[in-house]
Amino acid sequence: MELRAEWEVLFNIEDDRQRRRKLEDYLDLGRGSCHLRRQDIASLVEESLLNRHEMDYDLRAWVIMPNHVHLLFLVMDVPMSQLVDAWKGFTAKKANRILSRRGQFWQEGYWDTYMRDAAHEAKSRRYIENNPTKARLAASPPEWRWGSARYRDAYGRLCLAPK
Repeated sequence: MELRAEWEVLFNIEDDRQRRRKLEDYLDLGRGSCHLRRQDIASLVEESLLNRHEMDYDLRAWVIMPNHVHLLFLVMDVPMSQLVDAWKGFTAKKANRILSRRGQFWQEGYWDTYMRDAAHEAKSRRYIENNPTKARLAASPPEWRWGSARYRDAYGRLCLAPK
């Protein structure tokens, strides 16, 4: 919130693709509080995402960056807005408790993109999993501790232990 003036102007860019690219570039600078850089907070967020996988949604890819999160999931019966609200609400309470703080933890809302087809989903997955290397936080996607790339087998399949 304290850096809002730096990025708020980006929302005035009319071209959707250009606006999104500029916002992503800004996030990759690692500005802001970066509470997600802490292992205990990142672990809390990742565990929350994995918790309802295959029950309320099919988690396809994710990465937890120091100041934002990317998710790719297939909605099942629970509407996406409810899922995001549940993730944010649960993790905000827990993270604020860990940090001994109060107030807003996550920005309001979220940015969603409809996956047009399998090729679009594959491109989005690559983008998400490569985000730490693009931001120079890891040499390769599987090296980043807080993302789905480390769970991929030699064929690119996501291999999560059954619950």
